[in-house]
Amino acid sequence: MRYLVILDAGHGLDTPGKRTPLFKDGTFMRENEFNRSVVRKIDYLLESNDNIDVIFTSSEKRDVSLDDRVQRANNIYNAYKDNYENIVLVSVHSNAFGDGMTFNSSNGTSTHYYIANTKDMDFAQVIHTNLINTTNPSSDRGIIGSDFQILREVKMCAVLCENLFMTNLEDAGILLTDEFREKTAKGIVNGILEYFNINKKAADFKIIVDYSVTVKGTYQLHGDVKDFGVKLVNQKNRTIKEPFSTNGTFFWWEDKARTKPYPTSILVQNGNIIQNVANHYYSFKCPQSVFIVYKNSKVEMRKIYFATELDYKNIQIAIGGVGLIDNTNPNFKYDPSSEGFKKGIDLQTGKQVDYTDVLRKNSKTVVGYNLKENKIYLMCRQNIAHKNLLTYDLIKLVKDCGYDISLSIDGGGSSFMNNETEMVVFGDNRVINNIIGFGL
Repeated sequence: MRYLVILDAGHGLDTPGKRTPLFKDGTFMRENEFNRSVVRKIDYLLESNDNIDVIFTSSEKRDVSLDDRVQRANNIYNAYKDNYENIVLVSVHSNAFGDGMTFNSSNGTSTHYYIANTKDMDFAQVIHTNLINTTNPSSDRGIIGSDFQILREVKMCAVLCENLFMTNLEDAGILLTDEFREKTAKGIVNGILEYFNINKKAADFKIIVDYSVTVKGTYQLHGDVKDFGVKLVNQKNRTIKEPFSTNGTFFWWEDKARTKPYPTSILVQNGNIIQNVANHYYSFKCPQSVFIVYKNSKVEMRKIYFATELDYKNIQIAIGGVGLIDNTNPNFKYDPSSEGFKKGIDLQTGKQVDYTDVLRKNSKTVVGYNLKENKIYLMCRQNIAHKNLLTYDLIKLVKDCGYDISLSIDGGGSSFMNNETEMVVFGDNRVINNIIGFGL
């Protein structure tokens, strides 16, 4: 038997008023940010089930009207109703109450069905039970018969999930976390599987990459070691479409027009050496910290002069940068100067050179590894210094993020991050050499 799930991420990025009130730091979360993240995770969780196909009512970042989303859902149903045993629609939302400008006490999770359809009520009960069991929300508001257009006018069985309240400060903080978004997706998937009488749970499937952002503006991707890699792109950073990626190594350009970038840090890709030595070596004879992922999924960081010092044929990716932390090495010490990030006289030309620019307060990209989770993290943080400029710095940040091994790679104007749906940190549109990420 084959089944089709139509996923509806309620509202668009520009829907007026569909956001949290302002947090203390002046930031807010758009509802669509949560909705899109959850439906993408549902898609990933269902992808490995050969009996279930998934289609979205909207893949655009812009607003798609409710009328259009309903029409798209019905067009899908009419086109494919003879191909599937059952077709259902799940619309994902987070709730709101009041004027939308101030936080209030309304909280909890509810699941809605079209009030005139008993079959939809049965679907809603199955989804809601699994959603509550997985997310353990602040309050269980139950299933509710409603007259929402997305439920009333579609031709297939449909539910609408209101996950917590954007207008409740505690709920809003939870909605921002990737942990809750993942639990929400798993709860909905478990309900779908139960409704289709498929004897599996969401835990049987695997989300490839998770994405999170804190209210302070620390963006993170994290995924399996085996999925981590590098890709040579040689294109403007704002045009890069690959999901789950950030800018890669430090780089410079071969030409005055700055159209031909090359890596200035050590770089190994799938057993092949792309760059054997960091440019700093020629100026100061300094080694470089290198974040290494072996083909057997072992992760380590070493300070080396040349990539040829490594067992590079058995390396999945090795990328050089500025070593930040290494809890696996008792002799590790944060010391950018020892890795060539300093001022001095170039040994070859006799001229003054300055590699300290990357340490200033600016946007930074970091690769990290959590030993207990056995996960690799990519982190982008805007406007932060390497150490002790004002108070909160990059060294403290990587410790707070729980990384056991961490390396600062190219930053500043070339910093960018793509999550599963969009670019969330924008670079300055310069041509860069390579990107790192998951599934490349």
